[in-house]
Amino acid sequence: MLVLLVALLLRWTSAVSWSVALLAGTYLAGRAGHAAVDGRAAVVGVLLLLAAELATWSVDVDKRIKAERALVVRRTLTLLGLCTVALVANFMLLATSAVSASSGALLATLGTAAAVGAVALVVRFAFRGPS
Repeated sequence: MLVLLVALLLRWTSAVSWSVALLAGTYLAGRAGHAAVDGRAAVVGVLLLLAAELATWSVDVDKRIKAERALVVRRTLTLLGLCTVALVANFMLLATSAVSASSGALLATLGTAAAVGAVALVVRFAFRGPS
């Protein structure tokens, strides 16, 4: 949290991502040694996403420039939609990880294909450019 505070005070956009990575690492370190799937992980992931987006948004804001209301509404709705989709995807991933099944070649292939598809979607949306 201190890294995030410093990033906000000094307006360092690059430090925001490091602070979120440290927060996620702290959460994972706290989960070390627990074999059960943590149902709160889905919410924690969305909250980390929301913290990163809001922190970046606040660093990018220039008080000398008045943002149009339509732009603020569009950006807010986009962020809410992104968080909703992320929450649903996180719950689906947690649900599938909690299913016990015998690990066979077919299951491993399907899991690998799903992971590759998820990464492909993230890369496609990340490099899509302004719309």
